[in-house]
Amino acid sequence: MAINIYDTYTMLEAVKIMPPRSTFLRDRYFPTAAEDIFETENVMIDYEDEAGNHLAPVVLPHVGGIPMAREGYETEIINPPTIAPKMGISADQIARRTPGENVIGGLSPQERNAKYLNGDLKKMTAAIDATEEYMAAQCLQNNGYVLKQYADKYGSNTEYVAKTLRFYNGNSNPAVYNGQIKWDAQGADIIGDIAAMAEILTKRGLPASDMIVGSDVADVILQDATILKLLDNRRFILAREVNPQEQPDGSTLIAEINAKGHNVRIFSYTREYQEGSTISPYIGAKNVVVTAPGCGRTAYGAVTQIEDESSGDDFVTYAAKRVPQVIVDRNANSRELIVRSKPVVMPKVRNPYISWQALT
Repeated sequence: MAINIYDTYTMLEAVKIMPPRSTFLRDRYFPTAAEDIFETENVMIDYEDEAGNHLAPVVLPHVGGIPMAREGYETEIINPPTIAPKMGISADQIARRTPGENVIGGLSPQERNAKYLNGDLKKMTAAIDATEEYMAAQCLQNNGYVLKQYADKYGSNTEYVAKTLRFYNGNSNPAVYNGQIKWDAQGADIIGDIAAMAEILTKRGLPASDMIVGSDVADVILQDATILKLLDNRRFILAREVNPQEQPDGSTLIAEINAKGHNVRIFSYTREYQEGSTISPYIGAKNVVVTAPGCGRTAYGAVTQIEDESSGDDFVTYAAKRVPQVIVDRNANSRELIVRSKPVVMPKVRNPYISWQALT
């Protein structure tokens, strides 16, 4: 029996076995577990209470025990944004030789069609990865994000509807450090500020093992006299110089610092994204974020779409990270491939990160 490469379940399996694109921020700080893929369109966000700060009760010898309150959580229900890139192809393109294909003994139209389909799937899933990395970067720096929802003209600065997700209560972001002196100004205390940011988290029982910095901040850190002295100190393990080898995901571990008892790994992240004609860094060049791996999660709402009438299906709901669909226009002798995703990048507890614009 021939396999229908346009069948949604077939394409779902193809997407699952594709090598995932490495995304530093999403994968390290907002990973996805099995329970984060919902079978409903809406996603439940559970903000767990911070644990580890409550003392256990001391009891008299004849007392069996004293009950402690269970750690609670706060739940919100969110309708995730819909990401839906699409790519089209016509019969004329299928008939023509693809780049790099032999002129003699080349691919058949059917093989060429499968090649285009596979390539389009890879390109669109990579684009969705990039959007999720943007969401992760904004979550770390702003404790939420604003997404532009387009109806027609992608990249337009005016023709969109904004969807805002904020993960804090009130009008201002509480996960911001109020540093007194910027790191490129006279009298700056980089080690002291790193320790202070880490302490904001550790006082609440949260880990603070990583600091992610923009490109300009990385240059300032590696030129700071105090840090250079620590890196050159052979008598005490106050800082460890590491081999600043760039990883495939664009992150670079540039140093490990003992900031007044807080062991912090410093990562420079310089990868950029493109929206329309605008290119921007994921982490602002002047920004720093202190947090720890696994501070959040990426959850996915289910995608409901109508299937081909010839298959006997009507509306079908899929619980998956990426849901492909092929729409065929027989009059135009063409097809469109759409890949839908409904992600929410979110923290596990309130404010598990501290951000700051560290340079003027």
